[in-house]
Amino acid sequence: MPNIAAILTAAGYSSRMGQMKALLPWNGISLIRHQVNSLRKGGCSEIVVVLGYRSDDVCGELSEENVTLTKNVNYKTGRVSSIKCGVQSASQEADCYVLLGVDQPRTHDVIAKLVESHIETGALITSPRFENKGGHPVIFSSQLRKEILSLDEVDGGLRKIFNEYRNVVNEVQFSDSQIHLDLNTYEDYQKALSLYAD
Repeated sequence: MPNIAAILTAAGYSSRMGQMKALLPWNGISLIRHQVNSLRKGGCSEIVVVLGYRSDDVCGELSEENVTLTKNVNYKTGRVSSIKCGVQSASQEADCYVLLGVDQPRTHDVIAKLVESHIETGALITSPRFENKGGHPVIFSSQLRKEILSLDEVDGGLRKIFNEYRNVVNEVQFSDSQIHLDLNTYEDYQKALSLYAD
């Protein structure tokens, strides 16, 4: 069985939201617990949660979850530092990394479809697509670990690696805009609740 490591980033300030995104209600539980559950049910054998701002509050929310918690002391520099922190904290046996932000709620079937396609194709990178536009999560093979760890925020982040391997990216088509869902503001959250939450 492949070792699928999820890197769930939850280190930011949530400044545009006005409150902690990770702790927002979603389907009767917190958003971060929803994400952990989706990743696990979607086939991730290991889940690394990267914390930063108000990390103690989020730690408490995950106290009963079987996840690896790691703190990004450089979280103020941006998401790339959190992804690198998560990859460093994942086990050396990881075959790939499923990269997802806490503010990108996904159902487990989205995760499962991507994971299955990534394994079947043996891809270096797997990306979901809806109406000719990419979304999240993106899956990177652990063969790209060194490239990920050498990234810098000013380089354009993961897009740099994505562009280098664009011709071999495994694109998985979806018929739902859920893969584009990103909760940046409270208005985004309210709209997403009406569309996707039970």
